[in-house]
Order: sequence, then structure tokens, then C-alpha cells
Amino acid sequence: MTTSLVRKLEVGSRGTNPDEWIPFEWVEPKLGPQIKGEVAFIRTGSTSGAQQAGLWRTGKGIAGCEADGSCHVDYSAPDADETVVILEGEVTVTVNSTGKQYHLEPGSIMSHPKGLEITWEIKAPFLKKFWVLWDSPQEATKGDDLYVGNISDNPADWEPYEWVEPGHGPQVCGELFALRSTGSTGTLMCGLWRTGVGIAGCEPDGSSTVPYTAPIGDETMLLLEGQAHLVNQETGEEYDFKAGDIIALPSGLPVTWTSKGPFVKKFWVITNENLPA
Repeated sequence: MTTSLVRKLEVGSRGTNPDEWIPFEWVEPKLGPQIKGEVAFIRTGSTSGAQQAGLWRTGKGIAGCEADGSCHVDYSAPDADETVVILEGEVTVTVNSTGKQYHLEPGSIMSHPKGLEITWEIKAPFLKKFWVLWDSPQEATKGDDLYVGNISDNPADWEPYEWVEPGHGPQVCGELFALRSTGSTGTLMCGLWRTGVGIAGCEPDGSSTVPYTAPIGDETMLLLEGQAHLVNQETGEEYDFKAGDIIALPSGLPVTWTSKGPFVKKFWVITNENLPA
């Protein structure tokens, strides 16, 4: 991964299917060069640290996979924390140091601390995931287990989403919970956010409109439910998003975000090169 200072909005979809997928190649410290599956990039850079995002898939005829499309992957995330949402297929993931196993299927969320050795046993005939890779020069909290959740999680501890928007002051819109609140390096947070009828900052019909510059850090989102409208205040460009769309928002870019009623839900990853305040 390389750091690329970008301040542009990048968008894609869980259904992105470019003409040419790229074999996923990396060097596993104990095993050497590896090629498993193939990737398509959606987010290509960040305003701080090193962040990329996109899709990864395995299956019949894909690099490193068996004839039936199953795939064994030894992976320690040697270059960056990796956060994923499983979109299609099933996999059993084992933490090598403890033997702890997690069965992941569509809707599962997993955040993998940098350097933690795990094994993926991917079932035939295929698997597809949305991924975000993140790294910062600043060491933070080393992890010894995976963070695992689901896009359907509905915990009792949803909290109003409150932040200070430069030029607009304190804001409250929607509610969220964090699946992960610390990274192996820098600031890494991920979780779910929702708006809707009766939720903080929303209109009676469940809609909401707010100014937003992602002041905490670069934000990468997978829209899970509902529809949203975004206006890039620097360029005037407008976007309409629906469930399945992926939005890469650079910190500092002023946009207006409208969640349409009656309900919107998204998975989010926020990163910043600096350590949490």
C-alpha cells in the first residue's frame, strides 16, 4: 500500500464488475509471495495514512483457487488492518494463535488487526467481499483477535451521532454504534449508522439533511438500506445512492448529505493518520 493524498469523491457498487479484475498478490512473512483471488479497486487513496477499498472474489478459474472454486488462504494482514463485509459465499476463519473460529456468511462484518495470523477456508463455489485496507505510520493498539459483527446487528446501545461541523457548529443526526474503535495504527473506527422515523436529527418522515466534511477522518461507506442524495459543495456534482453503493468520502470535502425517508442504514469505516484525540 502507498499513501496517496487525494481529496476527491470516489464511488462504486457491490456489483462493480470491471473488464479486468487484478490477481491479489502480497508477501506473507512466513510463507513468501502469495496469489489468492482477485481484486477491483474503488477507493484509490486517502488524505492521510494509506487507505484503499474495493472488492475481492474467489471462485472457479480464479488465481489460487481449487477447481471447484474453494480456496485456502493463510493471511496475516502484514501491511494493514483490513475490514470486510462478506457479500456472497461462506468462509470459516481461524485465529491461528488461539484456534478460535468464526463462520462468516453474507452480511458478516470482520475487522482484522494488522499482523494477526489467520486462516481462511472458503467454501465452493465462490466468495465475494467488500474490503477496506488501512495503515498509518503511528503505532496504536495491537490486536490479538478479530472484531466480528453483522450488518443486521441491532444492539441496545445505539447512540446519537454527534459531531462538530466546521463552519456550522455542533450537529446531531442519526445514531450509530462502533464495532471497532481502535486500530493497530492511527485512528480506525467502523460500525453501523442509521437514520429514520423517531431517530435524533430526523424529520417526522425519517428524512434528514446535514452539512458534512468528515471532520474525524476519511470515511468509506457501504449503503445497506434506503436511499441517499449527496451534493459536492466544491464542484456542484450531485449523486443519488441506493443500497449496495460504496462511497469514499475524503476528510475535509464539504458535502450535503440527505437521507431519504423513511430509513437509511450504512456500514462505515473512518480513518485518520493521527491517533485518537
